[in-house]
Amino acid sequence: MTGPERGPATPDQARAAIESFLRENPGRFALLPDDDGRGAQLLEAGTGKTLRVRWDEIAFAAVKQNPVRPAPYLVLVFAGGRQVALADVGFAFAPSTASTGPLPDLPATFCFRDFRHLASGAEALLGEEGREREAVAAVLLGIALLDGARAAGLDVSREERELEALLRRLEERGARV
Repeated sequence: MTGPERGPATPDQARAAIESFLRENPGRFALLPDDDGRGAQLLEAGTGKTLRVRWDEIAFAAVKQNPVRPAPYLVLVFAGGRQVALADVGFAFAPSTASTGPLPDLPATFCFRDFRHLASGAEALLGEEGREREAVAAVLLGIALLDGARAAGLDVSREERELEALLRRLEERGARV
C-alpha cells in the first residue's frame, strides 16, 4: 500500500473519515467506541479480528479505489508509519519479510482470507508425497502475511498456532524451513 495523497490531520477528522466510510460500506466492519471517546476498536465482521485505534494516532485516512476490485477501501496511516486498509476483503495490510527474507511472487497486500487459502493449501500439499517444497513455500508466505498483520497492529495468535502445527508436520517429514 502506498500512502494516501491527502487525509485528515486532526483526531476529529480521522474519526469522521472512518465513520463515514463505514456508513457508506456497511456490513464489513463495526466500530466500537472506547469509553473515553479518544479511540475505538474496529471489528472485522468476517473473522472477528479487531484493530484498536486512537484518533490522535492516525496521521492520514483516505478512500482509494483499486482497478481490480469494484469496492473502495480506506487506507489508515498511523503516526508511527504503520498502515492498514479497511477493504471489502476485511483488513488489508502489506506483508513483512523480516522473518523470511525475500520471497518470490510475494503480493503487495494480504488479508486474512489469504491466510486461510495458504494454510489450507499447505495442508492439502502435506497430504501428498513429494509436495513438501510447495508446502514450505505456502508456509513462508503465511509467515510473511502474519508478520505484516502483526506490524499493522492485528492479533495473529490463532493463526500462529496453525502455522506452528504445519511447521511441525513439515519437520516430521524432513522438510527444511
